[in-house]
Amino acid sequence: MKKSMLSLLCVILLAGLLAACGDGNKGKNSETGTDKGNGKEAAAAPTKFTMAKGTLAMKAIESVEDLNKDKWVLELEKRTNTDLNITLIPHKDFGQKVSLMFAGGDVPDVLVGNTTPSSNAMKDAVDAGVFMPLDDILKTHGQNLLNSIPKEAWDSVTYEGKIYSIPQYLSVQSRRATFVRADLLEKAGIEAPKTIDDLLPMLREFKKLGVEQPFGFRENFKYADFILGAYDVLPYSTMYEKQGDQIVPKFFDSENMMKALGVYKAMYDEGLMAKDFATITGAMWTKGRDSGKIGIYNANANQLGIYEAELKNAVPEGKLAMIASPTGPDGKGGMMLYNSTLEQAYLNAKLSKEKAEAIVKFFDYMVTEEAATFFSFGIEGENYTKEGDKINYKLPESEEDRFSEQRRDWLWLIKDGAYNAEKLPMEPKGEEMLKSFESILPHEGRGGFSFAPELKSYTQYPDLAPKFDEPSKFILDHMIKMIYGKENISDWPKVIEEWKANGGNDIIKEATDRFNKKEGVEIGPGANVQ
Repeated sequence: MKKSMLSLLCVILLAGLLAACGDGNKGKNSETGTDKGNGKEAAAAPTKFTMAKGTLAMKAIESVEDLNKDKWVLELEKRTNTDLNITLIPHKDFGQKVSLMFAGGDVPDVLVGNTTPSSNAMKDAVDAGVFMPLDDILKTHGQNLLNSIPKEAWDSVTYEGKIYSIPQYLSVQSRRATFVRADLLEKAGIEAPKTIDDLLPMLREFKKLGVEQPFGFRENFKYADFILGAYDVLPYSTMYEKQGDQIVPKFFDSENMMKALGVYKAMYDEGLMAKDFATITGAMWTKGRDSGKIGIYNANANQLGIYEAELKNAVPEGKLAMIASPTGPDGKGGMMLYNSTLEQAYLNAKLSKEKAEAIVKFFDYMVTEEAATFFSFGIEGENYTKEGDKINYKLPESEEDRFSEQRRDWLWLIKDGAYNAEKLPMEPKGEEMLKSFESILPHEGRGGFSFAPELKSYTQYPDLAPKFDEPSKFILDHMIKMIYGKENISDWPKVIEEWKANGGNDIIKEATDRFNKKEGVEIGPGANVQ
């Protein structure tokens, strides 16, 4: 009898203990967050995860005291049943901060950056198993992503046969465009230049009108390179081509390189661009552009409306137009084509299967129609109204409201990064920009061979290593000296020989070997493959 009473007491105590444990977990399964009580399932608990992302040098992001309390973060969490903890990485320090993150093993659940798995910045971490391959999870929980993102973008984030990141993609890879002061064209009674031969006559007319910098140059040829593009000699890391049986930089085309440098020198000699062009910083260039001192320049195509608004603050009658970049001898032009991806989301390999699946669902939401409306226009009834299928949206006017809109767009991690076809027509100059994205930009831009990971010989010869949109120090120094007249442009073939003798031959050998073995070589659209 006593034994029976003792057994019953134990059962009661055990049942109470289990109930207490259940109350401590609020009746939810610790992995799935579902309610198993009374045989019913309640809504899943929010998926908590950490995410680190660059600020992209956006004042709207960097000026926020606590982004995690921003209304758009809270709204996104509500719509996706998540609980985000976002860490901001300053744009200028992104590479350094990520390297320290890897070294210290303090990797967030999700890392968002603009480098592919095969790049120098990410390859070692991927090889070390820091990030998980996503193929299987995407098949089961990322069908919207697989169906929406182009194959070219998926190919860019595939390393050794596996997908390691979810990419933001570009439907139009020619992001940079040529802007010209349309009001100056009207005053001069001339048309925009169609070829490089038309360029100097237009700049001379602008000078007669008193324009301080008819051509807007910027240090390192950044956003001042459609002339190099017209002659297909852009000296950047994605601009290699096949000459004979070797893979060489495009600036090996001495004839066209000398012609391009000749155009820059003519502009310098005639006072058609700033005399201190080599030291014009981005901030100085922006100030000159917005004050109406520049006649023609290059910029990201989606900035046309913003830049015209800034111009009108200083020059009320000022007008900007996006034109096809002036073409060169082969009838083509434009600047370098971008890769098919922009920012990408990597998932920490240490995540549980359930948590990783929930995070992929979070990103899968971003390519739905509902998400596109939310990120583009905000909350119905608060930021926009609908009449049938028509959306009525008033663009923000105050700086505070513009920053708020920019933060919402910054959170839209997976999308077409080229342009927003639904929203663009509502923006200032929107119809013009949309037309340009559809009829101008797809038909211009230069492609070449690029390498991911980058050529190892660059580390041995850093002065010969080009950047994505800047020449190497060695090449840049000679280009500047020739425009200033300190070296003869006709000596460009000697520059090539000097480049080769100072380590360039090793770079050519490695590039050629990589091409022949098909090891990490990307061939851009329109690249010369002979």
